[in-house]
Amino acid sequence: MKVITVIAKHPGSGQTTVLVNLASGLVRQGYRVLIGELGRSENLRNWLGIGWEDDTIVDGDIPDTSRIKTRILSSQLGIELLPLVVEPDSQKTSMHLTYLEELDYDFLLLHPAGSEYYNFADTPVATTIVCTDLSHDNELKELQILEECLQSLGKDNGIDLILPNKINTKEWEQNTQQLFTLADHFGYEKIADPIPH
Repeated sequence: MKVITVIAKHPGSGQTTVLVNLASGLVRQGYRVLIGELGRSENLRNWLGIGWEDDTIVDGDIPDTSRIKTRILSSQLGIELLPLVVEPDSQKTSMHLTYLEELDYDFLLLHPAGSEYYNFADTPVATTIVCTDLSHDNELKELQILEECLQSLGKDNGIDLILPNKINTKEWEQNTQQLFTLADHFGYEKIADPIPH
């Protein structure tokens, strides 16, 4: 199972939109996709058409596969959702994927809310995508801090892809400068083209 995390440092940067569209594209190609919801996300639930009424919280101590299956929620998009929450005061810092791997999904897409990502530090993430907001002056500094945190958690390459998803439409010069600043620091190969071909 390949694990992909989509992170946003600022609300409205497209994290949920990117994650659901990525999941939908993978499902259309025939893959089995599970979204791990790290923290409650109304936007994610709305995209998937999944309400809160049947929700069950799963903590970091999942004892077996059968208990996980009862907590997986299906959407009309063919994407399945598993709420994953680690108790805030718990000493546990990760969820082990052993039982999820037994469910035979091709992809697990993690949707962290805020700092929930760090509670799953030991999860073997293959790809980390960061949706960014070019209208913030300190975006480079924030992404540098995020990359250092990812590397300290054992993800050697840190951020794999930066997706400039939100811009200031009145400040094209600032947007361009921010984009080049990010590319100069992280490498042009890590910056997604904001305009699809």
